[in-house]
Amino acid sequence: MRSVSLLNSDSGMREPIVSNDESIPDLNSGALLVQVKSSVLGVPDFEVLQELGISQERIPIGREVSGIVKEVGSDVTRFKEGDEVVGILPLDVNCSGCAEYCPLNEYDLVEKPKDVTFSDAAASIGDAVKAYTALHYQGKMCAGETVLVTDVKGSGSVCVQLASHWGAKVIAVSYSEDERAHLESLKSKVSHIIEIEGHKKFAILNECLEETGGLGVDCIIDGGVDMFPNNVEDSVAKDPLDRYCPSKHELLSCLGIGGRWITSQSNLQLDPPDSKLLFLKGASIHFANPDVWTLSASQQGRYLHILKDSMKKLSAGHIRPNISQRIALDQVPLWYQQVNQRSLGKIVVQL
Repeated sequence: MRSVSLLNSDSGMREPIVSNDESIPDLNSGALLVQVKSSVLGVPDFEVLQELGISQERIPIGREVSGIVKEVGSDVTRFKEGDEVVGILPLDVNCSGCAEYCPLNEYDLVEKPKDVTFSDAAASIGDAVKAYTALHYQGKMCAGETVLVTDVKGSGSVCVQLASHWGAKVIAVSYSEDERAHLESLKSKVSHIIEIEGHKKFAILNECLEETGGLGVDCIIDGGVDMFPNNVEDSVAKDPLDRYCPSKHELLSCLGIGGRWITSQSNLQLDPPDSKLLFLKGASIHFANPDVWTLSASQQGRYLHILKDSMKKLSAGHIRPNISQRIALDQVPLWYQQVNQRSLGKIVVQL
């Protein structure tokens, strides 16, 4: 069995390797063996792994997978051999989705619709979980509300599509011509696109207030923020990857009364004036960690509902993934180095 794992060398450099272990892993009673047809190449969050005490000596990559069930454990009741499935590997697994075969628990998978390709299913499942978590469970979004999405790469694209499908007015931020073209190509209508080119003082704030009649937006889904801009007058600053991020003060100012800000900035720090502004608006901040669903079994039912409903939305054409590149398993070590470049779209491994 060929598989790709991520090794932590003595020098601290992490590089993916392709192994040629011909053995097929043994199954426990509640697991099933999936012949992987497609997986998404992604970078693990090593800080989260460290906080959870998960060993980083051998970290699998490619956690979003789709394939065909080849063998089932004695206690498995939800699937049978030959079923087409899709799911997400938990953080603490020892197997990799970038492999010909992968053992998974039956409650980490749902059935893949027949009219959905393996690559589309794998490319959309992770972003759909993030979008559902942010919009429905944390943002409590309702039809008619205004949603601001500041990063359309990755889950931001699915957020735009789901929010529009559920009846929200969507304001999206684009940082390049490619992102604007992607937003315009979506079936879901984007009410307004804010174009950011270079350093613009409070560009997002000004256009959000103009679009909402000065009331502010009901929900914000960000892709990261700049917490310490060099100049407090600038609302946009560069991050280490030359990507522009709005400042936390600007996003807080965009919120309307009772607004919700769902952030992916794990180390967000609020100054007393920021907290005061939140208090005056009766607004709230939530932290988007989609892996929380697989860290506890108490929410397993809701998690499976998200997986099932996202596949229904994909089958019906309400959401679609953006795949930038399809590669073979042997090309993973080469393409892994380019994942951090934040290309618009997913890198999908096809077997």
